[in-house]
Amino acid sequence: MAYPVIGQKINIEINEGYYTGRYTARVQDMEKTQIFIDLPMRPDSNSPISLPDKVGVLIRYRAADGAQCSFATVVVGRDKRNIELLALKKPNYEDIHRQQRREFLRVPFNLELELVYLDSHTRNIITSKARGHDISGGGLAFTVPVDLPMQANDVIGFRFRMTLEGKGYDIVGKARVIRIAPPTDTGYKTVSLKYYELTETDRQLIVQYSFKRQIEMREKGVLGN
Repeated sequence: MAYPVIGQKINIEINEGYYTGRYTARVQDMEKTQIFIDLPMRPDSNSPISLPDKVGVLIRYRAADGAQCSFATVVVGRDKRNIELLALKKPNYEDIHRQQRREFLRVPFNLELELVYLDSHTRNIITSKARGHDISGGGLAFTVPVDLPMQANDVIGFRFRMTLEGKGYDIVGKARVIRIAPPTDTGYKTVSLKYYELTETDRQLIVQYSFKRQIEMREKGVLGN
């Protein structure tokens, strides 16, 4: 399961009482036991509503892999920061419901990777640098010089450092080569891989990174809503 990420738009449903209806908001912060959102608004209104404590809400959002997620929770308070925020009780992972799962959406990924693998022909250990091409929660792709020996089904060890919410993370894992694109005129080839060994913690960091990139691209008009 995956929590919504900071900056993500969520849909809010209230099914009984004075505040019955549907609202939208954005996640502004997340702590150990609480999720902070900006004040919700109805789709047909520009006036934010400060929901009172103990109001039960159903939260719906889309995970980075396209799955529709939802969970039930309650308003537990508010917090004055740059803007007024509502605090929701943070659910346990097992209380998040996933309705469907889609293929992970790959996003551009222009970071440097360190590679290490065994040449399947010479049996020599090869170390090399690569430039990231795209990434998702299911795999990644990078570009390398065309003369670097590599073929489908090779298992590549990789390491790279990425920044998420101002913090740096070293991501280390292994991935299997599933496709090598024809080389370009510049003398480089793009290699696509599917993760072979990757901790769930690192996968979730990659998913969050990918989703943040999706948000940035949509705001720039590169992706549709």
